[in-house]
Amino acid sequence: MPNLDREHWRGVLLSAILLVLPTLSPGTAWMFFLAPLPVICLPVVHGPAKAARIIFQAVLIAGGISLLTGGLPILLLSASLLPAGLVLTRGLKRREAFYGSLLQGAVALALSWLGIGLLVSVVSHGNIYRELLDQIDQGLSGAYQTYSKGPDVSLDVQAELRAAIDRGRELIPKILPGLLATMTVFVVWLNMTLANWLLGKTESGVTWEDAGDGRLPFPLVWVFIVAGSALFVPGRAGLIGMNLMIVTVTLYGMQGFDVFNHLCRRWSMPNPIRGLILFFLVIQAYGFILLALLGLADVWAEFRKQGAGGRGQDLMA
Repeated sequence: MPNLDREHWRGVLLSAILLVLPTLSPGTAWMFFLAPLPVICLPVVHGPAKAARIIFQAVLIAGGISLLTGGLPILLLSASLLPAGLVLTRGLKRREAFYGSLLQGAVALALSWLGIGLLVSVVSHGNIYRELLDQIDQGLSGAYQTYSKGPDVSLDVQAELRAAIDRGRELIPKILPGLLATMTVFVVWLNMTLANWLLGKTESGVTWEDAGDGRLPFPLVWVFIVAGSALFVPGRAGLIGMNLMIVTVTLYGMQGFDVFNHLCRRWSMPNPIRGLILFFLVIQAYGFILLALLGLADVWAEFRKQGAGGRGQDLMA
């Protein structure tokens, strides 16, 4: 029993720390994205009933500390990610495919954030989406004012910076829906990847076994094709196509990253060389697009079929 108590309170402490850290400093605020981790991992390690008690106690502790530090809004923002965590937990329990769980979790998180946004807009009698756009616009203007007044900034550089800022202020309102959707997908992917790594170190044996070998559902190819075609249509259809393209390129970029890692393992590529290639892909403007093309080509080429132990099949089928 003492061991069980230690495990219980260790889970409470770690979960509370994960929830409290984002509320303490702007530098750690990004950690609220990791709020689903306890919801995903604890039921696997301790069982649903005990996990529920651990999470409940951790939320009470985090709530009390947040009230004292004034970080309650960030804690409530963390709570908005919990529905996605529950969806991912269900997918893990049912042994669903990695990308299947990813898409379901992303939809759950998007609906959660959309509902909270609508609620805040109604209560505040404003438009939270418009306020977000205004904040971004003010941030871009502030960045220009800061960097353009530097002592070593020439008039030519100021003009180029001003032109870049103006292009950004014009483009961001058009692609913000796609950027928000991409962020939603990335947050879910990050939590799934970390949860898979953590659970892999336990004796539970419960993970997304096809992580790294899974494949996006084939109908997504048609979404990519339609989005690409819509880019050449003026007006609202072109904007919708642009935002859909951002999301689909992100998804296929993730799949391309999996394909890249699989090929590196197959060819026994040393980790330093693999890291160097990834570094150049990241710093190049079109590096992620190359990964997306690799992921898209995998739909037909099936790079991971050979030597994947039969796991290269469409796991959404």
